[in-house]
Amino acid sequence: MVFEVRNWKRYFLSSAIFLTLIARFADASTVLTLPQAISDALHTQPQVFQSAHAAAASRDLSRAAHAVLLPQISLAAGSIWSESRAGTPLFVAANGPREVIGRIQVSLPLYAPQLYALAKVAKDQSAVALSQEKEAQLTVVTRVVNAYFQLALLKTQMTIWRSTLDTAQRLYRFTHKAYTAGAVSELDLVQTALLRNNARTGLQQATAEARAAMRLLNLQIGRAPDGDVVLPHLPASDNPLPMPSMLDAEARRTQPLIQAADRQISVGHAQANVQRGAMLPTISADASYGVDTVTAPQGNDLGWQGAVTLNMPIFGFGAHRQRIAAAQEQVAVLRSARQALILQINSQIAHDYGSAQAAQKTLANARRAAHEAHLVYIMTSKGYFAGALNALNLAQAEGSWVRSRLRLSSAKVAVLMTRAQLDLDMGQYPEKP
Repeated sequence: MVFEVRNWKRYFLSSAIFLTLIARFADASTVLTLPQAISDALHTQPQVFQSAHAAAASRDLSRAAHAVLLPQISLAAGSIWSESRAGTPLFVAANGPREVIGRIQVSLPLYAPQLYALAKVAKDQSAVALSQEKEAQLTVVTRVVNAYFQLALLKTQMTIWRSTLDTAQRLYRFTHKAYTAGAVSELDLVQTALLRNNARTGLQQATAEARAAMRLLNLQIGRAPDGDVVLPHLPASDNPLPMPSMLDAEARRTQPLIQAADRQISVGHAQANVQRGAMLPTISADASYGVDTVTAPQGNDLGWQGAVTLNMPIFGFGAHRQRIAAAQEQVAVLRSARQALILQINSQIAHDYGSAQAAQKTLANARRAAHEAHLVYIMTSKGYFAGALNALNLAQAEGSWVRSRLRLSSAKVAVLMTRAQLDLDMGQYPEKP
């Protein structure tokens, strides 16, 4: 009997441990990290799919442009009847009263500068579409990052207001008992009730704002709008910022906008080469095998035919030269636009870099202010419970403490957001905070 009881105890203990581990893993799986939110958005947002399809279409057009440079195989078959008079066809192009054609033809461009340039244009346009796809993904990531940190801030403020409400309720109950015993005045009771009501109002407002922010984030990452989102603890980053020159250099290397501008310039050069190619000769080779006869086709009528064709423009009244000049001017426009874009990105990095530095200093000041406000609140609450201070003094101390904690939470999120914005300015996804 003792053995059976021990076995049941061991079984109950192991089951409890197993259920606890399952609960922990379940809770951990519901925590939404920033990289997971970004990944979900990139797999669900229609804007990402739109840019991906556009890039795929551009790649297909590039392959088609290069396929034109390869041998083309076709089949020509038909029967032509022509009216004749005294055995002589009335049409100059006709070979006889009836012509039968059945040939397999192969054509190959031996020298076609314009086709080569068109293939280069298609390839560069495919590269532009790829950069635009990355740009669309970065736009989606930017929205997700902003929504994620906004929700993190509001959830932190909810926690602060909930803690404040719990403290205010305990304070009100204590004051009510003291007022019933005649130890405190009615003003103290009313003041503590006001503290409780203010905390409840703050919690209700933060909850409503957090619910709206949660709905927005769920829409961004492709989840049910009313689903709950659990965020991990977001520690403020104290790592030193890199030099602005390093950020500028990294942006030139990884920013999709700059990559798209570079490839647009390549497209402009290729389009100018298309116009130059129109002024050059083209050489093509054609070969065919089959039958072309005015009599009934016979097996011995099959034969080969080959041709090499040269086509060279001589004079076009300057049309091609003007198109070349226009294409060169367009390249100059694209170069100037690239320089303007780099200036804009560098200016944005400089602004966000200053914001990141200011956020870091604000965080340090907010930490000191919150620590000092907490000490004042502790000393004031002790004085109130000892009867040396009234509820008005306690309300002032608690208000300062609540405001300092709210500012501290905002400062922590501001540090994370400004650093994430610097990553986005460089065309990179923010790392896990």
